[in-house]
Amino acid sequence: KSVHALHLFAAPIAAMSLTATGAFAGEAPPAPLPPMGSIEEETSASVLDALWDLPVLYSNKENPILQKFSILGRYQGQYAVVDSDQGNFDDWENRRWRLGAGAQLFNRIDLKGYINIDEDFNPFYSSLEELHMTIKVVDALSLTVGKEKPEWGYEWTTSSSKILTMERGLLTNQLLPAKSSGIAAHGEASGFSYYVGAFSGDLDEEFGNFDGGSFYIASVGYDFSETCGMDTMAWRFDYLYNDREEGDTAAKNYENSFATSLVLGQGDFTVVNELMYATGQSPDVYGLSIMPSYDITEKLQVVGRYQYAHGDNDGLRAQSRYERKVPSITDGGHGDDYHAFYLGLNYYIHGHGLKLMSGLEYATLDGGSDGGDYDGLSWVSGIRINF
Repeated sequence: KSVHALHLFAAPIAAMSLTATGAFAGEAPPAPLPPMGSIEEETSASVLDALWDLPVLYSNKENPILQKFSILGRYQGQYAVVDSDQGNFDDWENRRWRLGAGAQLFNRIDLKGYINIDEDFNPFYSSLEELHMTIKVVDALSLTVGKEKPEWGYEWTTSSSKILTMERGLLTNQLLPAKSSGIAAHGEASGFSYYVGAFSGDLDEEFGNFDGGSFYIASVGYDFSETCGMDTMAWRFDYLYNDREEGDTAAKNYENSFATSLVLGQGDFTVVNELMYATGQSPDVYGLSIMPSYDITEKLQVVGRYQYAHGDNDGLRAQSRYERKVPSITDGGHGDDYHAFYLGLNYYIHGHGLKLMSGLEYATLDGGSDGGDYDGLSWVSGIRINF
């Protein structure tokens, strides 16, 4: 027994002696093993990386003709519950279901296209979401031609795959221009960014008939981050002029629409501030949105948002998702003054490629002379998949 005990003590003592000898000899002791949790996280990340690499069917930067070809996809599903003074609503919605392809050619041309998939797959093809080509002319100038997303306003310009709330704000939804056929010039230089575009006002499920009016967008921005010492400080101003003809629906029914935004960020904290105003053809509307966010961990994020909007002569309308879904809403959901408070959590499993989102929003709408007041709480949760 004493010999066996000696062996038990001898092994660790010998190991300690060897370690000490190495240390005195100037050799670093062996690095400790990483904790099991970090190994599992790295394994999970590598599996997800491999999965998200699968749609990249070809990639070769040395090929002078074709540098990359990928299958693109987007799925966004969500469940909504609304409890309001004008009734309740709950339902699951396949919010977006898109499939497409992208290619990089000649080191200066990007092609991208998406179709919308019918949620019942009957038929599979629903409509053309976008199809455009971007040509890099020089470092500070690119041209995009085709059915594309007109860039007006910070919130609308941000892709639906990257917005931090379940839905965009009321005034953004009321003023945003739809994806339409057109041409745009854009670029960046010395901290400045710009965007100028002309688009068809006529809209259908494909490219449009080009027999209506037009709308035009001009934007300018500047990144103050380097000069002010903050991680993020970026400003932009957007203007849309709508030369509308009867029946045009690509741009909303306002002649002049303005938006300006300021994004401030330091460390894990960011706040997006945006002001909007539209006038002409329809009653004037204006409002603001303040959206702070904080990264609790690398994967977990908390987001807040306050919205205020005013519309002359019942110029506002409650959100189609999902305030307008309640069964007893009066006056079609129209009103004068809107307040909304949002609080949500986002969990990034694989960045914006795979994430879970959930948010509560309390909103009130003063219905003005027509008595369309709304007061309700919405809870929306869903999954976002993008590749």
